[in-house]
Amino acid sequence: MNNSHTASSSTSGEVHIPDVSGQTDYVRLLREHSIDTETLYARVGGDRLIEVLLPIDGARTAHYVFGKDQHDDFILFRDGAVSEWSRTIGPDGAESVTANKKFDVLKPWSNKEYALSVSPAGSGFKAQWLPEHNRTGTVFAVSQQLYIDDAEKAEWSEEQAFKPVRTVRIEQRMLGIHPDEPTAPVAEIDCTHLVDHNGVHVRSVVRWLRPVTIGAGYGVMVPVDGAFAGELYTGLGHRYDATATDGSRTNLRDNDEAVSYAFVSRPEKTGEAADFAAAMTVRNIAATFRYDQPGRRTEESVVWLQHRNAGIQKLYPHVFAHHTAEAGDVYEASGTYYVGMWPAGARTLTE
Repeated sequence: MNNSHTASSSTSGEVHIPDVSGQTDYVRLLREHSIDTETLYARVGGDRLIEVLLPIDGARTAHYVFGKDQHDDFILFRDGAVSEWSRTIGPDGAESVTANKKFDVLKPWSNKEYALSVSPAGSGFKAQWLPEHNRTGTVFAVSQQLYIDDAEKAEWSEEQAFKPVRTVRIEQRMLGIHPDEPTAPVAEIDCTHLVDHNGVHVRSVVRWLRPVTIGAGYGVMVPVDGAFAGELYTGLGHRYDATATDGSRTNLRDNDEAVSYAFVSRPEKTGEAADFAAAMTVRNIAATFRYDQPGRRTEESVVWLQHRNAGIQKLYPHVFAHHTAEAGDVYEASGTYYVGMWPAGARTLTE
């Protein structure tokens, strides 16, 4: 693996952008270990709930779930698991697909798209997280649309069967509300989830409607189930242990320039989980990581790995730290996620 990299200087006013030519794109790598198909299978599970299967091979599939938060309206990328699946064709030519979860890879319900701890500037209010944390709803719908193969689906009526599709897209326009001042929104938030054969593509755009103090803020996080996580690989050729459970943090030594990350399963795994991984590749890294902008984490690396407890390991791009944003400022975070195979015997890495 080529670890060499350079970055453009910002002294002349240019935005700092890393050279990604020598980096490994783990989403692409996992995709190359999956069957070559553009067919997905989707099933609406009820109000603002949808499951999508992206087959890995003839017996196993990535199983993605998108669903509404419990105390606000945000439809989040809720789960990424590995399931067994089967496909049969009936006498009438009708296709029937079933899926049974084997194990979680991405941590269910843990935020991935963005998390912003905010209060109206100068208000003295306690900071609250956008979107919901700790049962406090903060993000509410202006509009939410579901598109299957680019055709809008007007109803979220529950379906019993998975149906073959090529794309699933969820478009949301939301308002960020601080509960101590609910009539004066702090942000307008657009979020798009697109699922196709290349994975789950997420793009969030946050426009501040008034001055806000951001105590902490993260974009395109990668939370992994603690029973699965073993190591974290980065596109620049570094590897980090992901098994500690003591609440500590590991600051990544990639100079915040790695564009792709992959969690692989625990080394002691001897079953099928040993050959799987969860990957995320950052899109538009200059915007997502807020290169050359004020108010990023400065005491250590922007990107760090939290060893929260036995249940979760989570990668955080810490792009806001004690920053005041003005009305009209915009933050954009985007990335692609993929759960798939990376056979343990095929993993090589030069540190």
